[in-house]
Amino acid sequence: MIASLYKRREKLAYIILLVLFVVISSFIIFDTPSTINEWLEVLLALFPCAFILVLAVLSRHKYNQLKDSEIPYSELSLVDLHHLVLKNDARVLPQLLFIEKQGNYVGTLKTIYLPWWYYPVAAFSNVMLSLLPVTMGFYTHDGELLFYFKRKGVKVTRLFIYDHNNHFLGSYVQNDFKNVINTKGKLFDEEDKLLLKIKVSGMSGDFDLRDDNNHRWAYFYNGKFPHEYTHVFNELNNDMVEISKELTIEEKMLLLSIIGYIFTFRDNRK
Repeated sequence: MIASLYKRREKLAYIILLVLFVVISSFIIFDTPSTINEWLEVLLALFPCAFILVLAVLSRHKYNQLKDSEIPYSELSLVDLHHLVLKNDARVLPQLLFIEKQGNYVGTLKTIYLPWWYYPVAAFSNVMLSLLPVTMGFYTHDGELLFYFKRKGVKVTRLFIYDHNNHFLGSYVQNDFKNVINTKGKLFDEEDKLLLKIKVSGMSGDFDLRDDNNHRWAYFYNGKFPHEYTHVFNELNNDMVEISKELTIEEKMLLLSIIGYIFTFRDNRK
């Protein structure tokens, strides 16, 4: 499962590299540079290609390291866990992997429904997908749907969150256009009672979420995967979250929906 993540990263990198090569080659063929400065501009345009090529090679190296490794499945449900590591998967439609601190695979947040006419937009830019009417759900490692949310709105994001029985749990409201750098939103329960104000300054660094009673719902930090499978996740930019043990199951589902939404598109908002 984890090895396939790096395999997809490699494949996606080569696809992007091919597209860039075709674009740059077409430019050279139909508008051949005639001066040294123009050729220098072409060389500058090749720098992203070199970066993507390095990414593809590193992904292949990582895949070869892990293709015979087995990552165990978690024996606990997502709502029973209080410490998670979040990894963005490499796909056209973004996915977010949830993994235990000990390295056990918990499940995946992925797209359930997106109108087909939005697929070209979503494929072009994941950040645009965060503004589209998409439905995303969390699936356990054995394919069971645990909860899901529907995103609606244009200038204002509204997440309507449900459990696997389609019972409405609550909603989350976030103004996208006024908060380009900072993320601000409000979490409400099923009776529209305010539970938590979300405020994240920028999209990097450590931060926590606290309610009006100063009770910390979650703490987020970034670092190296601290467990026996460090050789699997040896990058330094792993997103990690600690969740309060005092939350109810419903509150955890609401919180994890917000976390899933924010972190699925986090890399595109840095």
